[in-house]
Amino acid sequence: MAQAIEDYIFELEKYLADLPAEDRQDVIEFYREFLLDGDFVRRSTIEQELGSPRQLAHKILADYSTTDEPRQEATHHASKLNLKAIWYILLGICAAPIGIPIVIAFFAIILAVLALCLGLFSGIVAIFLALIVSGGAILVKAFTLLFTSKWAAGCFYIGAVLIICSLVMVVTPAIGKAIDFIIAECTRLIRYLGKKVFNNQYYRTNKKEQEKK
Repeated sequence: MAQAIEDYIFELEKYLADLPAEDRQDVIEFYREFLLDGDFVRRSTIEQELGSPRQLAHKILADYSTTDEPRQEATHHASKLNLKAIWYILLGICAAPIGIPIVIAFFAIILAVLALCLGLFSGIVAIFLALIVSGGAILVKAFTLLFTSKWAAGCFYIGAVLIICSLVMVVTPAIGKAIDFIIAECTRLIRYLGKKVFNNQYYRTNKKEQEKK
């Protein structure tokens, strides 16, 4: 194997560390065979055809992120995987040989979705903080009344605080699930848009090569 090919494949494999081992091996073997069949002997000609190892890895990971099964479950671990998929798709968009208008349109849609998610997240957090602040204020008022002739009102306020604490305990996991759900739905949309942009082309070298096969 030419040294240029060996070095390129070695770097590519490092950048594909987040791919499952079996998929990573398939991709590496594909590009190794492609470069050997093409008799590439210089790094410059390899990068002219495929881009740098980092660029190609971004495209491959982006394509994998659009075709990988979405994480439907609303869990923290699934959300981390979904956020990583979104990041890879965005990197792939930047590295993809597509027109600037398409890139601008894609990012405009992404920004609109993120703005919507941020609005929902801000609303949820505002409700959560309002419960905490109001509970704290009521608790202070309750203690000021407990040691006066209006101790019954103080007890009433303490009961209200306990109700608010119960609501906070119920709302806290619900907020987490809501955030995970929002991330999952955003990931679904971005995967769909990514498929439209990439057209699943980055496990291949290019469309012409696919047509020859």
